Amino acid sequence: MRISRLTTLCLGILAASTLAGGLFGERALAGTTRLSDRLRLYTAILGAIEENYADEIPSDRLVSASIREMLRTLDPHSNFLEIKEYSSLQEKQRGSYYGLGITVQSIDGGITVVAIFEGTPAHRLGLRTGDVIAKIEGQDARGLSIDDAVKKLRGAKGSPVQITIERQGYEAPLEFTVIRDEIPLHSVPYAFMATPRTGYVRLIDFNETTACRSGEPADCERELERALKALIKQGATSVVLDIRDNPGGLLDQAFAVSNLFLKKGQLVVFTKGRYKRDEATFITERDSAFASLPLVVLVSRHSASASEIVAGAIQDHDRGLIVGETTFGKGLVQTILPLRSSRGYALALTTARYYTPSGRLIQRDYGKTALEDYVAPRDRAACGESGADARLTDAGRKVYGGDGITPDYCVERETLPKFVASLVGRQAFVSFARTFEPEENVGRARVEGAGSRSDTGVSRLKPIRRDFAVDARVLEDFRRHLGEQKVAHTDEELLEHRDLITRVLQEEILRQVWGEAEARRRTTQFDVQLQKALELIPRAELLLKDPQGFVAAREAEQRVARAAGTGN
Repeated sequence: MRISRLTTLCLGILAASTLAGGLFGERALAGTTRLSDRLRLYTAILGAIEENYADEIPSDRLVSASIREMLRTLDPHSNFLEIKEYSSLQEKQRGSYYGLGITVQSIDGGITVVAIFEGTPAHRLGLRTGDVIAKIEGQDARGLSIDDAVKKLRGAKGSPVQITIERQGYEAPLEFTVIRDEIPLHSVPYAFMATPRTGYVRLIDFNETTACRSGEPADCERELERALKALIKQGATSVVLDIRDNPGGLLDQAFAVSNLFLKKGQLVVFTKGRYKRDEATFITERDSAFASLPLVVLVSRHSASASEIVAGAIQDHDRGLIVGETTFGKGLVQTILPLRSSRGYALALTTARYYTPSGRLIQRDYGKTALEDYVAPRDRAACGESGADARLTDAGRKVYGGDGITPDYCVERETLPKFVASLVGRQAFVSFARTFEPEENVGRARVEGAGSRSDTGVSRLKPIRRDFAVDARVLEDFRRHLGEQKVAHTDEELLEHRDLITRVLQEEILRQVWGEAEARRRTTQFDVQLQKALELIPRAELLLKDPQGFVAAREAEQRVARAAGTGN
């Protein structure tokens, strides 16, 4: 019988268990005997499958699947990390890798660029979202898996890679030679002034580039510090921190981000586990220049883990207002345990639970929930006082635990009508937006002087300027585009949803041509949650200066809302 590397790992565990019996006596030996019996049964079943199953099944796949299923009996977040997954996690936490600076997906069998990071080799050469990578080093890329494509595109810093691009609007393929470089995984992709006095910061991750840890020099600056200082220089006297859909990251970065807004000596989070070693208390250790800046934090139902630590600490200390939807509800701490007996594998094991300063456990109940419903709950309310664990903030406001962070002001995201949602699903807006290019790019397919060659071909893209706005002519072009793409529609539907279609087109064209930051900056007036956050800046100022006064005003406001049968 063939014995795989992962099977060897299982047998290694058996050997370690046997050793434990010798060290700790008869009681441990009895438990080890039972474990040995189970492991012998497991390897016997594995061998029977390998020898007798109708199809040849790699034993690595069988063992991996069984390990993952075992961990799912514990909780939804403990996980077995194979070599690629563990490597990817380390890159994400480190905040960089070596490559081109693009995100790719397999669309209709083609390796398609779906995002480009500013300042990277791909960005400097003029690669665009929607570009299809037809060849890598002269070899056909169509049909490659994403893992294989990424492996070919990444490489040592300073090494070249030749790619052939098929671009919508160009008759001939484009040839590029890209010099690989270190690609930062930004946790703050953009920040800008949302009003003349309020800055907006988008935080999408908690990695090593996010904020300065305790113990680092006082003049340390990372992405979040730099963004906040830049906004203050532009005149910001208040800030909206957007952590919507932020899945979390490093616990010490959640602490570092909280420390930027809280006073010295305030509790951010504490953890409790099975053992004393898993208990920890995180208390801010330094004064911050941003501790007196009025703050509103935007959250969504997909804000999780480190995002919830920050939101919970801000809320419990009455430091700022939380606006949006009830967060995901992940209050479990995973410790990454590299498996020494099998290099490259690791275990992300839940070792503790975390609690907000008021003592709230944020973790959502998962005991009777299927995994798919836990990850993407279908019937979970976006807002509301869910969870039975009621606690009080420093100023005496009631807050809830056990089911995520309930925002101070619940605002649901706009829901698209069925027809417009169908256009989004058919990629109609994206494919149309890819027919535009910046006016400065006319006559060339790339930025010059970046060490590449390019057969520009003939461009059929429509040049637009920075002040571009969707008008009647663009809408008529979009109607023809829907017909060419055979996307179901009627003139009546287009007329009925004209205003919304104009907004979605405007945002998507800006995103495809000039990037996410420009699209967000130009379309903030359509973001109902952000607009509510901006409206609440005076309340955030009151909360900061007079917490008790805010509590009284808020209670009066809620009484009026309840009497009127409305929400917030």
